[in-house]
Amino acid sequence: MLRIVLFLSLLLYAALAFAEPFTVAFYYADRPPVEELQAFDIAVVDPGAGLSPSEYRSNHSELFAYVSVGEAEPFRSYYAEMESAWLLADNPAWKTKVLDVANPEYQAFFLERIIDPLWAAGYRGFFLDTLDSYLLLNDDQRQKALQKGLITMVRGIKERYPEAQLILNRGFEILDEVRDVTLAVAAESLFRRFDPLTGIYGEVTEADRRWLLQRLNEVRRAGLPVIGIDYVPPGQRELARATAGQIQELGFIPWVTDKDLASLGVGAVEVIPRRILGLYDGSEGPDPVYSNLQRYAVMPLNHLGYQVELHDLRQPLPSGTLAGRYAGVVVWPNSDSSGGRQGLAPWLERIMAEGIKVVFLDRFGLPIPAMTRFGLDVLTPTGPAGEVRIAHRDPLVGYEIAPRPRSSSLMPVRVGLQDRSLLALKDDNGTLSDAVAITSWGGYALEPFVIRETVGDRAHWVIDPFAFFQQALRLPLVAAPDVTTENGVRMLLTHIDADGFESRVERPGTPLAATELRKRILERYRLPTTFSVITSTLGDRGDVSDEAAQWREEARRIFALPFIEAGSHTYSHPFYWQDSPEAKEGYTEKYLPIPGYSFNLETEIAGSIRFMEENLLPPGKTVKLLQWSGDCMPGAEALAAAYAAGVGNINGGNTTITESDRSLTSVAPLGVARDGYYQVFAPNQNENVYTNLWTGPFYGYRRVIETFRLTDSPRRLKPINIYYHIYSATKEASRQALEDVYDWALSQRPHAIYTSSYVDKVLDFNRTVVARQQGGWLIRNAGALRQLRLPKTAGYPDLAQSRHVLGWSDQGDSRYVHLGPGGEALLVLSAAPSRLPYLQSIGAEILAWDRHDRGIRLEVEAHLPTTATFVAPKGCRLREGTDQPPFSITAKGSLHTIDLPEGRHVLELLCP
Repeated sequence: MLRIVLFLSLLLYAALAFAEPFTVAFYYADRPPVEELQAFDIAVVDPGAGLSPSEYRSNHSELFAYVSVGEAEPFRSYYAEMESAWLLADNPAWKTKVLDVANPEYQAFFLERIIDPLWAAGYRGFFLDTLDSYLLLNDDQRQKALQKGLITMVRGIKERYPEAQLILNRGFEILDEVRDVTLAVAAESLFRRFDPLTGIYGEVTEADRRWLLQRLNEVRRAGLPVIGIDYVPPGQRELARATAGQIQELGFIPWVTDKDLASLGVGAVEVIPRRILGLYDGSEGPDPVYSNLQRYAVMPLNHLGYQVELHDLRQPLPSGTLAGRYAGVVVWPNSDSSGGRQGLAPWLERIMAEGIKVVFLDRFGLPIPAMTRFGLDVLTPTGPAGEVRIAHRDPLVGYEIAPRPRSSSLMPVRVGLQDRSLLALKDDNGTLSDAVAITSWGGYALEPFVIRETVGDRAHWVIDPFAFFQQALRLPLVAAPDVTTENGVRMLLTHIDADGFESRVERPGTPLAATELRKRILERYRLPTTFSVITSTLGDRGDVSDEAAQWREEARRIFALPFIEAGSHTYSHPFYWQDSPEAKEGYTEKYLPIPGYSFNLETEIAGSIRFMEENLLPPGKTVKLLQWSGDCMPGAEALAAAYAAGVGNINGGNTTITESDRSLTSVAPLGVARDGYYQVFAPNQNENVYTNLWTGPFYGYRRVIETFRLTDSPRRLKPINIYYHIYSATKEASRQALEDVYDWALSQRPHAIYTSSYVDKVLDFNRTVVARQQGGWLIRNAGALRQLRLPKTAGYPDLAQSRHVLGWSDQGDSRYVHLGPGGEALLVLSAAPSRLPYLQSIGAEILAWDRHDRGIRLEVEAHLPTTATFVAPKGCRLREGTDQPPFSITAKGSLHTIDLPEGRHVLELLCP
C-alpha cells in the first residue's frame, strides 16, 4: 500500500508543479491491451473488463476505474438494485438514467455498492464521469441541491478512502468545493467531437471551444492538471496525432480516441504496436506449433521486434477496434476455404479501413475471385500454355533458394498500378500473373514462393522474410527489444535436462553419471547452470532404496554448488504432453513406467517442485524452472500449472541450423502462447538431436558450435545456449564434445546468465512497450530485458536527451543500446555520437548506475571474468572501488578498459 500511495503522490506532485505531467489513457472495451497500457502513468478502464489492479500495477502505471456518478447505466450488475425514485430523467444520447445525487439513500448506495467493491478489487484511483448530468433538469432550485449532493459524494469517497485519487470529468460547477481532493480534471471534445444522436464525428464549433477552453484554463489556474479527451474515427491516425498535438500545445494532457473509447488512441505518448496478429488454420495440426505460421514466420517477426499473437481461423475473429493495438496481420491459411468459416473477407475489409496492413502467405484463404474486393485483378483462368517462366524478379525473391515456377504456380491475379510486383510469371501465351507483391493494403507471396522444401524434409526461404514483412506490413523503424545480448555482450545460458542421472559412466569403476558430470564439467567450468532432476527417479512418492538414497545425496551435492540453480524435469518425464500425432501412432509409453501411477499435472509440476525443495535443495534455494520433457509440447493446462507453481518454463523449439542445413527455417522463434500462457523455447536444441537420437556419433554435440556461429552472423538471432542431458557424461566422446563446446563458448567472452534470467527476458520481450514521446522512444517493461537493437543507420543515442541509457555498441549492421535497471528508459537518437562518456560493453549485470556531473558510476555482478569498456574524452579516469587488489586498467584514445574477475564490483569513470 505504501508504494502505491507514494507513486500516486509523486503523480500529484508532478501535476501540481507543472513539470513532466503524467500521461493517461482511457480504454473502456473488453480485452484491454494490458502491456500497451503500461506506457501510460494512468490507465482508466471499465472495471467490468475484469482486470486485476493489483496484478496490473507496476512501478510505471496504475489502473483507475471508470465510475458513472450522475447516471445509471442499465447494463451494470447493480442497476436492478437501484430504487426507481432515484431515477429522475432519461439521457437519450446514451440511453441512461439521470440520478438523484442529492438523495442520501443513493449516496450511501453509491459508496457501499459501487465504490466499496472497486476498492476491495484493488482500485485506488477513480475517474468520476457524468458529474454534469444533473444540468439536463431545467430546474435551478433542484440543480443547486444536486450540486451539493455531488459534492457530498465526491468528498465522501475521499473521507472513506483517504488514499483514493480522483479525476473528475468536467464538474466545473462543484470544483471549488472539491479541488482539495481532486487529482485532475478532464473534459471531452475540445477540438474534435462525436455526436451520439447522429452518429457523426466532427469538429467542435468555435463558440463551444472558447467556452470550454475558458473553463479549462480556470482549472489550470486553480493548480490542477487538465486532461483533454477528443474523438476521431479509428482509421484516421494522422488526424488523431494532430489533434493530440493541439491539445498538448495548450498545456493539457491529451487523449484522442474513437467514440466508444475502445481503441488504443493517441496521448502524450503514442504506443507503437509491437503485436502482430497471426491467423492460421488449426486443421494443420492439434497444436499451434504444427502451423507454418508458427514454424516459419514468427522467428523473423520476433527478430524485427514484434511478438505474434496466434489465432485459429476456425474460431471467431477478434472483434472491436484493432488500430493502435496491432502492427499488422499475417494470414497463412491451409486452403482457399480456410477464411470462409468466420467471415474473413468482410473482417479484413474492416481492419484495412482502420489502416492495418495485411500479408497473405501461400494462398489467400478465400476463393480467388473474392480478391477483387481488395483491388486485385482476377484473370479468367485458362490454364498455362507451355512452360511457366519468370518475367520479373525483385532481389527480395530468391533469399535462400531460387524461385522455381511450375504450371500450378501461375495464379490468375495481377496487382494494380499503385502496387509493386516482386515476382511476375508468364506462360507461352504471354499471360502474366503476380506471385509475390507489395500492395496498398499490405502484400502477399503465393505458393511455392514462400518456403520451398528440398531433399530430406529441409526447407528454405524463397522470399527474404525480414525485408518482405518490413515492407509489406509497413513496419516503422523501432527500437527492437533483444534477448540475445546485454550491455553489448552476447549472453550465455546453460541448462541440463535430468535424463541419465542414474546412468553409469562407461569406464572401469562405472561412476554415477551425475557424479561424473559434477566433477568433470560443473566444478571445472563453474558457469551459472540450471540443473534438473526427475523426482520419481530420486524416490519421490516412496522409493527409499539404498541406490535412490545415494542418488539423492549426489543431487544435494550438486544443488549445494553456489553457481547451480534448480529446475524440475517433472515427476515421471512425460513423453507426450498432449494427444499429438506421435502419441497416437503406436507409441504406448506416455511417461516413465511407475507402478500404480496415473498421469497427474499436480504431481508432475507442483509436486515435483515440492519434493525438491523439501528433500534436495539447501536452505534458501528454490526451484526456478520447469524444464519440459519428451515432445516439449505442453498444453495450456500444463503451462497454467507451471505458472501457478511460481516457476518459469523452458524447452521446445527446434533451432538446429548447421553448415549442412544453413536455412533460417531451422531457427525457432522465442516461444509459443497457448490460451494466454507462454512457453519459452530453448534457444537451441540439445545433444540428442546432434547425435541422431543418441545413436551416434556420440561426439556430435560438437556441431552445436556451428549453430552458435550461424545464429550470430549475419544476424544475431540467439544467445549461446549450452543445453544437454546428464547422460552426456557417460561416454568419453560425448563428454569430450561437451568440453569442446564449453571451451568454445568461454573463448567468446560471453555474458553468463542463469537460464531463469533468460526466461524472464523472453517474457519481458512480450511485455515491453515502445511508445513515441518527446521526439524519442519511451521504453517500459518489468526490468528484465535491458537491450535494444537498431540498424546503425538509425543514428546514435543522444545521451543528454535520453534517460536511463548507459551506452551502445555495434555488432554487424546493428547498434545495441544498453538500458539501466528499473524497467523504464527514454531513447532519443541523434545523427552524431554523443560527447558524453558511455558504457560500450561489459559481460555483467548492471545492479545500479548513476550518471553524474563528473562521469558514470556502476555497480555490477559478473559470473565470469570480463572486460568493461567505456568510451570517454581524454583526461577521464577509470577505477574500481571495492578495495580489491589492483586491476588491469588501460586507456587508449577514447577507449577505457578494465579487466574484472567474477564477482561484484563498483566501477567509476571520472572526467574533468
